[in-house]
Amino acid sequence: MLKRFNEYDNFIFDFDGTLADTADEVLSCIEKAFNKCNVSFDKERLNPSVMGPSLAEIAKIVKPDLTDENIVNNIVSEYRKIYDYDEKDITKLYDGIRDCLLYLKQNNKKIFIATNKPKIPTLRLVKSLNIDFFDDVYMVDKYDDKKLTKQQMIEEIVSKYNLPKEKTIMVGDCLSDIEAAKKAGVLSLVALWGYGADKKALKDKADFCLEKITND
Repeated sequence: MLKRFNEYDNFIFDFDGTLADTADEVLSCIEKAFNKCNVSFDKERLNPSVMGPSLAEIAKIVKPDLTDENIVNNIVSEYRKIYDYDEKDITKLYDGIRDCLLYLKQNNKKIFIATNKPKIPTLRLVKSLNIDFFDDVYMVDKYDDKKLTKQQMIEEIVSKYNLPKEKTIMVGDCLSDIEAAKKAGVLSLVALWGYGADKKALKDKADFCLEKITND
């Protein structure tokens, strides 16, 4: 993605499925949370295809007959206890990501994260994956008094750093990333290595598509 996008100055990255492959870690922690709450489920339903929605929605996908919101909330709570501070986290960066980020920084580009992940695991992973050199990191709970949508994150980054929208690209792997970029008035690039299931829809709606990180 490197030289091909030299004319653009600002890059806002989603995290899960874009910068890092978090699926194995997240799914493992979800399974532990279900077990901790003594809730049985079909393990075949717990696979990378469920990645993307909120944890509460994932819990209901994994166990469609789960209608008790108290149980759902308990599963989410247990997941947070397990995932937020997991010292044996098996998350890994996708091939070429760190070199890509370093290239952008070395060429005076501004780089940001806009993720629906909460603050604690996001900042933990940014540090442990050795990519703690972003200009700013926006998470769903960046502020204590309100939750941010992906669109709001992009809009605030653009406003705070006075970024020209025509020179700014949102990089993500899901349709929601692309739609948020369009609503915020910036360009969109879909990372086709990520979790988004409908690749055709992603390709049709994004301004740019990338199969993998390359030097051209």
